[in-house]
Amino acid sequence: MIIVDQALRAREQEGRPIRVGMLGAGFMAQGLANQIRNSVPGMDIVAIYGRRPEKALGVFDYAGDADAVVATGLDDFEDAVRAGRSVVTEDAFLLSQSEQIDAIMDVTGSVELGARVALQAFEHGMHFVAMNAELDGTIGPVLHAYARKSGVEFSACDGDEPGLQMNLYRWVRGLGLEPRVMGNVKGMQDP
Repeated sequence: MIIVDQALRAREQEGRPIRVGMLGAGFMAQGLANQIRNSVPGMDIVAIYGRRPEKALGVFDYAGDADAVVATGLDDFEDAVRAGRSVVTEDAFLLSQSEQIDAIMDVTGSVELGARVALQAFEHGMHFVAMNAELDGTIGPVLHAYARKSGVEFSACDGDEPGLQMNLYRWVRGLGLEPRVMGNVKGMQDP
């Protein structure tokens, strides 16, 4: 992680942070936007798709930006991001069409929407990070193959359980042990 942290700090110093568009405006989006906006140099949430714009505006507000604007068309969307404004949209595909976004983070939990936006993002040379375990678990390997063909990355992130479990697996292997069982049993285990 030290290498990643150094690369992000360098991007911050160069004035070219990774511009992230977020797909979804729920609880996970709120925490993630707040963390990136206030704790991650070299990266910025520039736009959020939400089925209800007021929820996405609330996500930006929670992260300390009460001046986000709503855009309905690509030109308005692009102009606002270029001007340094945070943008909210009801059209998820504006994220994947925008030249002002470097990567999309999906926090929706919707397989169909995530897949459609991811495929369009790949067509536009854009990276895609899934914090959408449903998408990753259902067709993640397929999307990874499409991303590779397009020369971009499709990845999960360790903010959701599959990524956290993989980090735990790697850590246990690093101790010289062989994990025998991995799973998510929250709500199913009687202590």
